Amino acid sequence: MTSIAVIGATGHIGQQLVPLLLAQGVQVRAIGRDAERLQPLVNGGATSWIGSVDSAKSMAEAFRGMDGAFVMIPPDYGHPDPAARAKAVAEALAAGTQVARVKHVVVLSSIGAHLPSGVGPVNGLRGLEERFNQIDGMNVIHLRPGYFMENLLNGIGAIESMGVNGGALKADLPVALTATKDIANVAATLLARPSFSGQTVRELLGPRTYTHREASLIIGDAIGMPGLGYMEFSYDDTRKALLTFGFSEASANDFIEMYDALNTGRMQGIQPRSSLTTTPTTLEEFAKTVFAPAYGA
Repeated sequence: MTSIAVIGATGHIGQQLVPLLLAQGVQVRAIGRDAERLQPLVNGGATSWIGSVDSAKSMAEAFRGMDGAFVMIPPDYGHPDPAARAKAVAEALAAGTQVARVKHVVVLSSIGAHLPSGVGPVNGLRGLEERFNQIDGMNVIHLRPGYFMENLLNGIGAIESMGVNGGALKADLPVALTATKDIANVAATLLARPSFSGQTVRELLGPRTYTHREASLIIGDAIGMPGLGYMEFSYDDTRKALLTFGFSEASANDFIEMYDALNTGRMQGIQPRSSLTTTPTTLEEFAKTVFAPAYGA
């Protein structure tokens, strides 16, 4: 039986990936920081492991006996030095898989990870990719999805308070929007019976690009607010809002850098759209099945 470890098992992707693997007869070790949050996955058939993702020793134990792993840098937006944390986590994850002799790894990265700098939190994902590529004999696929559709949920507060969607991205900027359930499906397919080899990159670019003005109209139709508009927020206002939400100053600055990289077109996919890079979930489906219930709640 194939055995797979999943980092960030209670996150947007992990909580969908674990059941998909279990349904295919895979033995899953769900790794996280909170036993209570992991319990639903344990109830579904996974085993849990409480560990620190910035400790190589902890990760080596977490990965021991596993055939493969799904790895990511779990977010910690309040950390005062996100770059140093990302580097420490990348080192711990890579060293842990190497010590445990894991043969196949799927890395969650992002579009823009090909750039040497200037992409905010994605700078750390580039470092994660590079660290895994240094491991001799490691079979690794770096998944680089576009902007998560789930990020649109951050607009619920503005819609409720002002009757308009809003964000730091330009209203008419075409953006690759990717549903996390599609990322989980790709990762599950790769890991359930791992046979990939070498070190490769695969972008996941959603069904097509959407502008945030268009996305707002689609969301509006799903929540009974046809014609929902979109307001561009300044970087200063966005930074202040992020600080209010508990982001450290460095993390808030990182996100402004990422938004600017998107707005200026520097951060985008570099692989041609194909059957491998196109994912099926449309924004219309997401709006009806995920956004509308979240808005209603």
